[in-house]
Amino acid sequence: MTVGCVDLPALPLQLVWRLEPAWRAHPVVVIDEDRPQGTVLWACERARRAGVLIGQRYAHGLSLCGGLRARVVPPEQIAAVVDELRTALHRLSPRVEPGEPGTFWLDGDGLDHIFPDRPDGPDHDQRGPHGSAWGVAIAKEIGELGFRGAVVVGFSRFATYAIARATRHGVTVLRSDLDERVAASAVPLARLDVTPKLRDSLARLGVTTVGGLVRLPGGGILERFGSDAYRLYQLAAGERWDPLVPVAPPESPDERVILDDEDDDVERLIFVLKAPLDRLLDRLAEKGRALTALHVELALKHAVGHIEIRADCIKPATPTLDARTLVRLVHLRLTGMPPVAPVNAIRLWAEDVAATREQLALFASKPRRDLRAADEAIARVRAELGDDAVVRAVLRDGHLPEASFGWERLVHVVHAKPTPRRVRPLVRRLLARPQPLPPQVRQVRDDGWLLSGLEHGAVVRIYGPYVVSGGWWTHELHREYHFAELKRGDCLWVYYDRNRRRWFCQGAIE
Repeated sequence: MTVGCVDLPALPLQLVWRLEPAWRAHPVVVIDEDRPQGTVLWACERARRAGVLIGQRYAHGLSLCGGLRARVVPPEQIAAVVDELRTALHRLSPRVEPGEPGTFWLDGDGLDHIFPDRPDGPDHDQRGPHGSAWGVAIAKEIGELGFRGAVVVGFSRFATYAIARATRHGVTVLRSDLDERVAASAVPLARLDVTPKLRDSLARLGVTTVGGLVRLPGGGILERFGSDAYRLYQLAAGERWDPLVPVAPPESPDERVILDDEDDDVERLIFVLKAPLDRLLDRLAEKGRALTALHVELALKHAVGHIEIRADCIKPATPTLDARTLVRLVHLRLTGMPPVAPVNAIRLWAEDVAATREQLALFASKPRRDLRAADEAIARVRAELGDDAVVRAVLRDGHLPEASFGWERLVHVVHAKPTPRRVRPLVRRLLARPQPLPPQVRQVRDDGWLLSGLEHGAVVRIYGPYVVSGGWWTHELHREYHFAELKRGDCLWVYYDRNRRRWFCQGAIE
């Protein structure tokens, strides 16, 4: 198989340099916490030459190098960069496997027609990988993201990784298995992820390279150094099957809306588009991403029944999570280029990049509802329909259901403050006034007990009674409430008034 390995040395340091390009001319370290006692996790070559080493305290490093720059790179930021790199590499291969942060393997099988190579001389081996054009494309993609590293195109997963760790930069293309074995044999064991104990033990035997390790007897390695060393030996000798374990390409989040009725009015289409756009931005924010391009697909239904897909790409000036900016841009596009036929479906999806902390903080702090805009909308409704057109329910002291709440005018909209409940109450639709039911005689029938006058079918199950009584100080009441489950599936809330000797319907359960 054709395998490409990408190794970006000291990825956290490269991330710091991408955020602070001017720091490339200064000694830089990555520390675990921003305080003098923070531990140095990564150190650049300038800092190492000044005596700053991994594991030292930041204060100690400052005493050795007065111009030392330091930054904390949190794990979530590294994970976001790994996702960004993996997304970019997926454009060059359908199968990508991420390793430790900064290392990736790509499957190059079947890509020779997409990245054709020109014969570079009489020694060009047609049996070798198509690596030159593909390797250059990989290096270019990484460079455009602001990173530097080694790209090796060869035939095996372990050999390309070992050569990339030793090369550290540039593009290397191995034309044959023999070239790959020779190059991998010369890689020092110190460049690989070998434990210091094993490395020192092998060094005492004079084994410092991969080739020296392969020349040792495998059984003796297993017996003397253990299973981890024997696994390394098998990989280096090509005795262990080590296939790629790719991850699925990242899916572009999308949202779809199917309209009940075809519509070509731009204002109504923008209103329908707002909700799925908010959901799309929510999904991006959960992943720590920001939108760079919004794709809008409109399914246009022509009079003859033909469906035409209209595709628009809206690109904001900078990556954003601001729904208002995107809605304005979409509105301008649809106003300038209105649909030529009614729209019956809308699809939205996004191109995205890693979001900054400021963008995520602004998105999290921004309220999802504009209360001021809601107050203005309510004021317009009151002006047209009257002051009592917009009301809200409020609780009142009353032992009867119809007296336990009332209605008051809604002037200002406030944020909801629901109280946490372990058991959620049933949602009831109460009638403004209990509806009296015709006289009912309970009797045994083949189709069950009927509530006369209602077209909901026979009662198949009834729960109760739940007695509510009171009012003895004025007018005594005695009600026996029941939940009546009907054959059609409805559940009515009814009661029997013992004083009036009659059944009433109070509401329904939804």
